[in-house]
Amino acid sequence: MRNKRIIITFIVSGLLAVLTLSGYASTSAHPTTPNIVGTWKMHIAPSETSPEGLEVLQTFFADGNYMETINISASSTSHGVWMGSGNNYLYTFQVFSYDEQGNYSGKRIVRGTIRMDGPDRLIGNGSADVIDVEGKVAKNAFSAPWEATRMEVELPEMP
Repeated sequence: MRNKRIIITFIVSGLLAVLTLSGYASTSAHPTTPNIVGTWKMHIAPSETSPEGLEVLQTFFADGNYMETINISASSTSHGVWMGSGNNYLYTFQVFSYDEQGNYSGKRIVRGTIRMDGPDRLIGNGSADVIDVEGKVAKNAFSAPWEATRMEVELPEMP
């Protein structure tokens, strides 16, 4: 009788350990299937409207929200949404625009497509409607292909 109790205790303990590890693995910060959630460093190649090219930080949140910050002072932080799964996604965001003196000059609404070209690489294309302060809309005023790499944790340098 005592041996049965010991064996049952080991079996129950083993099952609890397996269930605990399974639960931990399913909530890990590194999903087994890569997805778009996270922060990405985007590069937009030089173009007629932006001869120097652009650098952008994009963040895709698990709840479908999106934020981006670009390296030019003529724009605010962008806010938007995304949807999709696997390797293909769609996104839409809005950003406010400013002139050289910092005065509000309108907004842009950008819509685009994204494809995961690997677990840590995105490629995409977006086109923008430009809306001036009077509400006049220039549809598809510009579009640009882009690529991005996933931002990774970097270890601090030790003194």
